[in-house]
Amino acid sequence: MKWHLALGLAISLGCLAYLLREVDLARLWELLLQVHPLYYLMIVAVYAWIFFLRSQRWRILLSPVKPCKVGDLYSANLIGFMANNLLPARLGELVRAFAADRLSQVPASSALATLIIERILDGMTLLVILFVALIFADPAAQAGAFNVAYLRGAGLVLLAAYLGVLALMAALWRWPGATTGWLSGLAGRINQRLGVAVERILAHFTEGLALLGQARHLPLLLAQSAAMWTLTLLSFYLFLPAVGLPLNPLMAAMALAGASLAAAVPSGPGYIGTTQLAMMWAMMMVGASDDRAAAFAMIFWAACYFPITIAGLVEMMRRGLSLGSLSRKAQEVAEE
Repeated sequence: MKWHLALGLAISLGCLAYLLREVDLARLWELLLQVHPLYYLMIVAVYAWIFFLRSQRWRILLSPVKPCKVGDLYSANLIGFMANNLLPARLGELVRAFAADRLSQVPASSALATLIIERILDGMTLLVILFVALIFADPAAQAGAFNVAYLRGAGLVLLAAYLGVLALMAALWRWPGATTGWLSGLAGRINQRLGVAVERILAHFTEGLALLGQARHLPLLLAQSAAMWTLTLLSFYLFLPAVGLPLNPLMAAMALAGASLAAAVPSGPGYIGTTQLAMMWAMMMVGASDDRAAAFAMIFWAACYFPITIAGLVEMMRRGLSLGSLSRKAQEVAEE
């Protein structure tokens, strides 16, 4: 975990240093002052609705394990995303599972299993957005380390990874005993304690995969995922004029694709550095000037980061939870 943390921080700091070197800070400040407050309110309103849809989808995913209230899951989502913004190594996902455990009495390992299903649904939707955007992008377009061939290759690699995880989850659902035994045995060859931990976690993990046997929910889950990411894309699109960029669906889609690909790269808390640089390069590939692309990437990130972080902290205190205790549990699981 320590090396992973160090790697993420190093990549974030490197990307941030590169970005700041390339950006005219005086121009960035000028563009920041020009942003009308209504744009920030729009971001807050859209993301409040996105979190509601995300909580509704999570309720359906958890229904085979335990009926849950949308309000409790809304709180757990806010707390988890807040933790991702403040903690390293993406511990926020584990914090989200433990928050659901505390608020809805759902076993954390089962909640974590449903979060993996969430990631697959999200990933597939985002890959559709990426590949559709690349159809309309100039095949020769390039900016920084990004070009169309790179984005297409990265998308295919992520698609293969998602399909591999989906196959493993299907095996855990269809043959839980055999698959758990094989995985724990494999882990036990590396370390006996690790093998025992893997067996214990997978025993609970398979409970969260019960949804795979309830295909009737799949159309609704896909529709909710599509609605969530359509709203996310809409937020990118509507924020473009805030920094003087035209309302361009392709530019918004490329910005979203860049931010999503950056999330797959090890980084520091809040995906700082990697997200902004990837968004800037992706937008420059479809015609945005470097100063306005950088301004959009940094201001839009901040417009999302601070409201979510503040709302998560408020919700955590309102619910009587502690980031310290939740993060310690997450750290223990991560170290296992």
